[in-house]
Amino acid sequence: MDTDPQSSSSDQPSTEDPQRAQQAREYESIHNRLFLVRLLLTATLIAAYLFSGASAELANGLANRFGDRWWWTNAVYLLVTLFAFSAVLFPLSWWSDHYLEHRYGLSRQSLNSWFADYLKGLVLELVLTVAFISVIYGLLNRFPETWWIAATLVYVMLSVFLSALWPVFIMPLFHSFEPLEEGRLTEAVHRFAEQAGIAVLGVYRWGLEEKTETANAALTGLGKTRRIILSDTMIDKYSEAEIIAVLAHEVGHFKHKDLWRLMTVGTLLAAAGFFAAHHVLLALVGHFGFASIADIGAFPIFIFALVVFSVIAMPLSNTYSRRREYAADAYAVQSTGDAEALSNALLKLADQNLSDREPHPWIEALLHSHPSINRRVTRARELASQAV
Repeated sequence: MDTDPQSSSSDQPSTEDPQRAQQAREYESIHNRLFLVRLLLTATLIAAYLFSGASAELANGLANRFGDRWWWTNAVYLLVTLFAFSAVLFPLSWWSDHYLEHRYGLSRQSLNSWFADYLKGLVLELVLTVAFISVIYGLLNRFPETWWIAATLVYVMLSVFLSALWPVFIMPLFHSFEPLEEGRLTEAVHRFAEQAGIAVLGVYRWGLEEKTETANAALTGLGKTRRIILSDTMIDKYSEAEIIAVLAHEVGHFKHKDLWRLMTVGTLLAAAGFFAAHHVLLALVGHFGFASIADIGAFPIFIFALVVFSVIAMPLSNTYSRRREYAADAYAVQSTGDAEALSNALLKLADQNLSDREPHPWIEALLHSHPSINRRVTRARELASQAV
């Protein structure tokens, strides 16, 4: 770990290497275009699946096979459909998550290792999505008028369930975790958590180094699964003050109950999305010859409505998320009294993770859940100057 006192000094320059800045802008631009390409390709696939009659044909064939066991019809339909969509989109996943990361020097992962992670992620996504959508269609079948209310409650329960289990069962599938060895940093982290009144299971070293050059840290989990995780790529390159500042930001989210705030916003948006999908289904299922809104063959209509709604709602969700990030930064400055440590850590993270420090305001407003690094640094230093 870098313990050079100048690494958290106010004298440290905040200017960035021009070549690195240009790479960050290119990387940002490519990912923005990939987002648009993925969105358009997904919409095209959904439309083709619906208008070609392939969705109805698959649903009818499975219904003939399983008869009254409609839950089997739905589950197999979803599994086949989601796997097929993933297969078509696979080249984009490889290009964005493997090739591009190597091109910009962010990945250390071999193709075999990346593909193994991709398969694990795909299996996990298929299991969770098939289970969730199967429950939704069960509600559509049982409560055709009010299913969207019950679906929202299922969404909340799944969100809480995954938040609790994510650090214990999901993250270890992709990265190694081990208790952080005893020492000055571990003591400082525990001391800060205790002062903030947070009970955590432990402090863990998050093994990112074998796969990536990027760094990260988090306060993750709920209740007895809550833990502090620090990536080895951060522990080895950041000063103690900078790591505590990053941790303070994460603690700020906890102290402000941001998980529950964001979950509440997500719940409201989910309810609105399901409500919109309900009315889209009512308007279109008859036009395409489906018997009811619970017909799994109409799944392309359902998912298209949710995709369109999510794109419309994204700027609203991101705006609220950025506000919470600013509030967590403010807590970090106030609790540590060291705005420069937070500023330096943010600048290091931007450089290490190849983040554009100052994206176009419209890009930030529409696509970014976090404020730009330059805005966060400016805000942190303003808070420090006001406190003097």
